[in-house]
Amino acid sequence: MLILLAAAGAGGNHVVRQRLAERNMVDAGTAVLIAEPIAVGSADAAVVTDMLATERSSVSAGAVLATITLTADGDGNTRRVQKLQAPAAGIVTKINVPPGQIARAGEPIVTLYDPAEVAFAVDVPLEKLRKFRLGMTAYVTGPGLSSRMISTLEKVEPKVDAGQQASTADKLTVVLRPDPAARATVRTLVPGLQFAVVVDTTTAVGSTPAVNSA
Repeated sequence: MLILLAAAGAGGNHVVRQRLAERNMVDAGTAVLIAEPIAVGSADAAVVTDMLATERSSVSAGAVLATITLTADGDGNTRRVQKLQAPAAGIVTKINVPPGQIARAGEPIVTLYDPAEVAFAVDVPLEKLRKFRLGMTAYVTGPGLSSRMISTLEKVEPKVDAGQQASTADKLTVVLRPDPAARATVRTLVPGLQFAVVVDTTTAVGSTPAVNSA
């Protein structure tokens, strides 16, 4: 009988701990993987003569992405040929101007991004945001992830557009930075994909409230 009572007590404690843990995990909503685009092009109008980059390929800093021929003559006799190089290591997201087409002056010919700088952005209602603090641990799940990815609540973007739609007027954008250990996995993800996010509110106790940082 004593053994049964002890087992029942242990089971009850487990249920209580589980419910407390679930209460501490707050659903932040749906996040989008974002990346700052790196545009590569020419200051002058040019014809793309050869494209060496391919979408979703990784390139190193200085790698030749394309060969272009400027439409304006360089010295009045010969047409100038240039090589477009990647200004930094990254992943090619889009070939904006294919071979044989003319790129306008300043128009991006190839766009890439640095996978080390990607982040998750999620719009969080102000009422829920009051539960969050900078530095809290968030768990991200979704396409391309075999298990949940650990991220950190890095910052809250200030609201700058007074004419926002009613659906987003009471929300602020929370930016989550993936754990450096997940960098190899992040490289396989495509910016724009959507993910589910929950935040562990037991972490980063005592740090700056998220609403105060906006």
